[in-house]
Amino acid sequence: MAMIRSLLAFALGLALLPAQAAQDDPRLDDLFAALAKAKDAAMAAPIEEEIWTIWAESQSPTAALLTERGTLLFDAGDIDRALTLFQTITSLSPDFAEAWHRVAALENIRGETAAAIAALKRTLELEPRHYAALAALGGIMESLGDDKAALAAYTAALEINPTLEEAQQQAKTLRRKIEGDRI
Repeated sequence: MAMIRSLLAFALGLALLPAQAAQDDPRLDDLFAALAKAKDAAMAAPIEEEIWTIWAESQSPTAALLTERGTLLFDAGDIDRALTLFQTITSLSPDFAEAWHRVAALENIRGETAAAIAALKRTLELEPRHYAALAALGGIMESLGDDKAALAAYTAALEINPTLEEAQQQAKTLRRKIEGDRI
């Protein structure tokens, strides 16, 4: 707890640089165009890696530090403290889509479905091409029994990144369930 208080004090004590939304990075347009044309996961992997690198780029030195610490806490299984740090990032840099995505993931792990959905929606407001957020939203909606919303989310994710195997499978299953088998 002392580490979190120290980091929060440090974060609040630093003057933040103006937020530069990584999702507005001009490199992303070409990367998303290439990703949409990827034929398979092997072709998509280096493109995805570049996109994730850009999405995770720090919005400020404070956000970079807190992201690093939050990721370490998450990797260590300390979900609550990781969530506190990512929520701090969203307070300090409210236009940082990837921080919102991580809040959503952590809230989902904690079983806080409404909070996870709200954070995913904020992620998608900031970065409508966030295919992982769309796929996560699909999974949550499916778990809530809203098959149509789940299918819409999976379909949107696949339009951006057609190589998402789990989203492909879930969309196929939901299409059959909603539309029935065609004869």
